[in-house]
Amino acid sequence: MKAVLVALLAAGLALQPGTALQCYYCKATMDNEDCKQVQNCTLSETQCQTERIRAIGLTIINKGCSSHCEEGLQDDYLGNRNVTCCSTNLCNTGGGAHAPQLVVITLPPLLTTVLSLLLWGPSQL
Repeated sequence: MKAVLVALLAAGLALQPGTALQCYYCKATMDNEDCKQVQNCTLSETQCQTERIRAIGLTIINKGCSSHCEEGLQDDYLGNRNVTCCSTNLCNTGGGAHAPQLVVITLPPLLTTVLSLLLWGPSQL
């Protein structure tokens, strides 16, 4: 009897379809409202990723499944790139974290001012 139960349990598990993660998907979209397409991730893609690229007053959004998502914020002279990751179904609903972008906008001028004060003193500004 025990062997029959184990065999039924094994057969039930084998017949169960794998539950893959689902993420919102879009490429090079200008508006987060246009990112409503649902993507079924592969079993190796365990995270949803949202990438926001801001440059020259434009924002481009990319969303989808990822097997190796690395959160981060990169800033350069033309703009910035913000990547956020999450790991539950349809968790990449927003356009990514908005607060770090404000920091990116205000941090360089603040650092420049502090460095100027340290290097030249307040009388040189």
